[in-house]
Amino acid sequence: MSTSRSDRGFSLVELVVALGIVGITLASAVPFFALHARKMKGAAFRLEAQQGMRASLDAMARDIRLAGACLPTAGRFVALEGADGATGDRITVRAGIVQQGTSCVTAGLSAAANAGDTAVQVADATPFAGAKIVFVSHPNGSGELQDVTGTSATTISLGAGLSQAYPGPATQGNPSNPANVIAVDERIYQLDKTDPNNPLLTLTVNRTAPQAFAVGVTDLQIRYTLDRNCPPCDVVDLPPDTATWWLVNDVLLTAAVTTVGTVRPEDRVTFVANTRAKPRNLLP
Repeated sequence: MSTSRSDRGFSLVELVVALGIVGITLASAVPFFALHARKMKGAAFRLEAQQGMRASLDAMARDIRLAGACLPTAGRFVALEGADGATGDRITVRAGIVQQGTSCVTAGLSAAANAGDTAVQVADATPFAGAKIVFVSHPNGSGELQDVTGTSATTISLGAGLSQAYPGPATQGNPSNPANVIAVDERIYQLDKTDPNNPLLTLTVNRTAPQAFAVGVTDLQIRYTLDRNCPPCDVVDLPPDTATWWLVNDVLLTAAVTTVGTVRPEDRVTFVANTRAKPRNLLP
């Protein structure tokens, strides 16, 4: 009895030819899918880098805008400090701590303090329990930053002796105003290039250890617009002294971020973005 071709199935030659066609198709498709996967991964890393850069600049701008909140607007206090470095700039931002009731954590001295004292007395030190730094403000406009080492009901202990004497509350024989103590929040943004292959932006809060804030930041440049010779106004890399810091009315931030992750060197992309912020207590 004869057997049809469909009943006999494929011959060995036909099977080999079919496998060859499938192999050629797969060999053509695999590089396409690998290239597509690599592009998708690169796009994800680029998006992450852009978002990280924007979030970092927004956070810095927000802190700069709050600089000087609750702190003296007269005298020698300046809410910003900075450094201009070849590997990236640094900026220190200080603002007063605000309580839940949106009032500043501040108190007048309940007793005079002498130079060298390592504690100051206030009527109620409870709001200062979580503070790490305070600014002791003299009525004449001077003052100093101090680390807080502890608090009790009416005492704020300091990390170092006071550099000068501060008056207590006014009395019949002492018409002067008392000195004030203000709780301070301090933030330092700085570029860390210790590992040149993995640069990162660090954030130091209240003089604790620096923490990684954003990876892939390869450059950070900070410039300051002064209320001088306007228009167009002077722009400097760094104010040289306190008198010049008081002329600052705008801070210009420029950051460069490079994509990080498991991408090929030729797939890395660098983004540059700019923003600006006006510090509160340096405005004219």
